[in-house]
Amino acid sequence: MTRLRAAHAFFAERGVEVVALETAGDNAVYAWDDAGTAHAFEHVQVFPDAVFEALPPRAIVDAVTATLDRLDPGAVVINSYSAPDAQAALLWCRRNRRVAVCLMESKADDADRTAAREWVKARLVRQFDAALAGGTPQVAYLRQLGFPTEAAFLTCDAVDNDFFRLGAEAARDAPEAVRHLPGLHSPEPFFLASNRFVARKNLDRLLRAYARYRQRAAAPWRLVMLGDGDQRDALERIVADDGIDGVTFAGFRQIAELPAYYGLASAFVHTALVEQWGLVVNEALAAGLPVIVSERVGSATDLVRDGETGYTFDPTDLDALADRLVQVAAMPAEARAAMGQRGQTVVEGWSPEQFARGMWEAVSAGRARSGRGPSLALRAILTAMWGLSREVGSYYAIPE
Repeated sequence: MTRLRAAHAFFAERGVEVVALETAGDNAVYAWDDAGTAHAFEHVQVFPDAVFEALPPRAIVDAVTATLDRLDPGAVVINSYSAPDAQAALLWCRRNRRVAVCLMESKADDADRTAAREWVKARLVRQFDAALAGGTPQVAYLRQLGFPTEAAFLTCDAVDNDFFRLGAEAARDAPEAVRHLPGLHSPEPFFLASNRFVARKNLDRLLRAYARYRQRAAAPWRLVMLGDGDQRDALERIVADDGIDGVTFAGFRQIAELPAYYGLASAFVHTALVEQWGLVVNEALAAGLPVIVSERVGSATDLVRDGETGYTFDPTDLDALADRLVQVAAMPAEARAAMGQRGQTVVEGWSPEQFARGMWEAVSAGRARSGRGPSLALRAILTAMWGLSREVGSYYAIPE
């Protein structure tokens, strides 16, 4: 909601209303607490009592279309292009000659690409009038798909930098106030990792690289792992079977608790094999941490400057990651603090305010292209997908 609040304020100053349209009241991926429903902007939920993944695609398409008919917006900023609600919104914009802006996180190396899938994807993406992309890799992929880069703007990937900065500072000023949280019981330095525990996050390699780091370090830092998921039992078995000391599984934490972890950590590590962006990197940088980030993470290109804000590494190379852990842990505290300060400066360019400006620029630029109706290719693709799909998950047969 941080980005939406910023967009609402920015657009309101220019006499334009922002309405948030959400397909379902819940999802099967994240267990965040309900942040409440009081917003300065109108917030519409199409299926307020439903879980998104449990809804039939055709029901989503029909209901989203009917809701857009009622709201009748001049522009729709659409979260990606692969799910049925996004496709319904795109088709609605084309039929009604309204501006369609794509929030684009995909990059070329997110998945194995095939000519047939890329052909379909290109026909979908080119029907948007403008795009608000995460960063440099996302703009490059738009270009590869034949989208005009002059209609692509930055950035859709931002967090509340002030929330993480101030919360981290508060934890550093009064660490005893948060020592009750799992993993924060000790003043010893630690690496922090925050993920869903799924295979693509590469956490088994993180544990094994951390074990190698411990063998090389005279006074090894701890490793605190935030998150939960299907891989948790397997990861705990690795720790037990390999006898890896110093690891704390702190579980899934709500957002209010996260700044304390960033504040008391000494460095942040993110090892994903596939990650379109990785907002946890934004969070860590905003909190003033040096970061060690897989080169396959989308945010690494723009936010991780080797030797300045952190370091990148090949996520398939255990020794490369262990080397980075050793390198950062060996830095003087003053050097790590300076690296963290540089990271805070860099991530200021990926702020909710920049999201709002980029959204305004994208909507403004999209007006010149919005007079088009739906292409024959778009109608054929969506007819086929909506006719064959019985569940939302089937849409991800075309990787983003």
